[in-house]
Parts: sequence; structure tokens; C-alpha cells
Amino acid sequence: MISLSGLFDAYLDVNILMAFACALWTLTAWWLRRLGLGHAYTAQLKTLRLVFLAIVLSPIAVGGAMVLAEKVGVGFGQRVNLADFIVAQYLQGRFEMDPARLEAILGARRQLAVGQAPSGFTLALAVAFAAGFLLFAARLVASMWKLRRVLDNSFAWRRFGKLDLRLSDHTTVPFSTRTLRRRIVVLPSSMLAEPDDLRIAMGHELQHLRQRDVDWEIGMEFLRPFFFWNPAFYLWRRQVEELRELSCDRQVLERKGFDVATYCQCLLRVCHNSLKRKRIFAVSTPVVALVQTENRLFGQRSAQVLRHRMVSLIDGRAERHPRLLAGLMLAPLIGLTLLAAVSIQRPVDWSHDRLMLSTIVNLERLAVMNTQSTLTQPSY
Repeated sequence: MISLSGLFDAYLDVNILMAFACALWTLTAWWLRRLGLGHAYTAQLKTLRLVFLAIVLSPIAVGGAMVLAEKVGVGFGQRVNLADFIVAQYLQGRFEMDPARLEAILGARRQLAVGQAPSGFTLALAVAFAAGFLLFAARLVASMWKLRRVLDNSFAWRRFGKLDLRLSDHTTVPFSTRTLRRRIVVLPSSMLAEPDDLRIAMGHELQHLRQRDVDWEIGMEFLRPFFFWNPAFYLWRRQVEELRELSCDRQVLERKGFDVATYCQCLLRVCHNSLKRKRIFAVSTPVVALVQTENRLFGQRSAQVLRHRMVSLIDGRAERHPRLLAGLMLAPLIGLTLLAAVSIQRPVDWSHDRLMLSTIVNLERLAVMNTQSTLTQPSY
């Protein structure tokens, strides 16, 4: 049976890995640009999504690997550990630090563990997390309620299998979403007077559905209450959202053969109409829209993303072998991520190096106590 402390450790591991993976992806994206592959949006999108999935599932993978290693008699969890590596480097004189401070840093995670931290601190941490979780869960519920109102006030236009095309007088931005059984594309009624914009919007949103962008968007929204405090989650999501739109634009132009100028003009028109009209319903989640005009995540980014999309469309560089490139990136990224997942596991037993560090700390404390005792002894 999994203990509460074990769940907390797994949750903490996922958050640490997310920050590590963000740094790793920043370096990877920089190398892609240096190699002239910065335009490989589809490959990058696939890679980011699968690495994120590996991060979320890493506690299960690491737990299974450790159980298997114990059965075959290999000390998997004890041989690869970041804390032991740092202590070994310290004992070898690779860096200087007060031993008591190093021991306190390495023991910080243990102090945060449920049941080992002071009761007041544990309670304050639990209350803060619960409050944030409930706030973002309430925002998700409110967004889903708004989306339900938009769908209820729209009317069916066409139906193809499990796909519903709907028209709405209360939205100015085309978007796609889904229910458990059906996929839905909602188009502004005003677009019926603009056949080119209508074709582009439909092609764009249908491509989002083909790429399962809506499924991933809904999944990320449901995970947001759990990671609301982690900046790495928002950085990761921002990268995914931008790559999602860049990849979708490229795929639509290749599939439908739209004129680039017409496509860009459509994006500008939709953005302009959305900004100049007062929207009765402001739907931000969980949908995937043609253009994003809301201030999300880190403030005013909509204009930057739209500019990047148009520059990419005008540039028109074709992406070759996205699956092959994604596979080449996935192997090292997931390998390093899983290695990091193993390395940050909390040690079960005391290693020889950590026992030596603890001995050094205790000897220094004893020396300080002896010195203080000598100073305080009365002289005769």
C-alpha cells in the first residue's frame, strides 16, 4: 500500500523533473536553431508532449524499475543517487562548503516530507496547497460552465460521424473542443459571409482535432490545479501552445493548398474582430482557438505568438521527416529524464559517504561544545 509520504515524494519528484526537463529542452531548442532545424515544429511538439508524459509517469516507471532491480539483486536505487554523488564530490575536495550547511541542504527534502516536518509548517503548507488547488479547480469548473453556455447557445450546422460543426452568434473566434463522445468545432456566424475565412478556420480546427491538440489541452487543464505553483509547468505549456499553432498552420497549408497571404489576412481579421467586439462569452479553456487574444500565462503574449506564426507562414520552410527527428530527440531526452528521476530518489539507507559527512558534522559540533565549555569553566 502506498503511504502518504510516498505520494508526496512522487509529487515532489515530478515537479523537480519538470524544472530539469525545462532546462534540458531550452538547451535542445538552442541546438536545433544552431543546426537549422528551428522550423521543425511538428517534431518539437511531439517530443515535448512525450517527454511531459514521461515526467508525469516517471514515479511509476522508477518504482517498477526499483522493484525489478531488488528482485534480481541489483542495488538500483542505492547505486545511482544524486545526494550520494554530491557528498562523494565534497569528501574528495571538489568544492568547499561548511559540512553542517551541506548536510542541511541535503536533508531539506526530508524535512519537507509529510510526518517529519514540524506540525505547524506541515499544516501551513497543506493549507496553502489546498487553497491553490481549490482556486484553480474552481476556475476550471467555471471555464467548463462558460463553454457549456456557448455550446448551448450555438446551433447545429453540419454533422459528420462523431464531428459536429456549430455556428454561434456569441463568439468571434473559431475554436474546437470535445465531449466524451463527440468532437465539436464552433464557428462565428459572421464567417458565413467570408467563404475564404470559413474554409481556413474549418481546416485549422479540423487539423487540431487530427493532431489531438484538444485532448492534450484538456489534459493540461485538468493537471493545472496540481501544478499551479510550479513555473516550469507554465513554461512547458507555453512552449507546447506555440508549437501547436505553428505546426497546425504548416499542416493546413500543406494539406489544403491555401494561399499564404489569404491565410495571414484571415488570422489578422479574426484577431481584429475579436478585439473590437465585446464578447458575451470569453472562453479560454478547455478549447483550442484559431487565434489567442486573451492574456494568458505570462501576460501579453498573443501579439508575439501571432507575429511568429505569420513570419513562419511567410518563410514557408518545409519540415522533413518529423517522426524521425522526434525519435532522435526523444531517445536522449527521455533517457536523461528517467536517469534524473532515479538520481533524485530519497536514499533509503545511509551510505558510507553520508555517514562520514555526518561524523564530520558531529565532530565539529563536539569541538564547538568543548570550546564553549572550556571558556565557561571558572578559573581558580
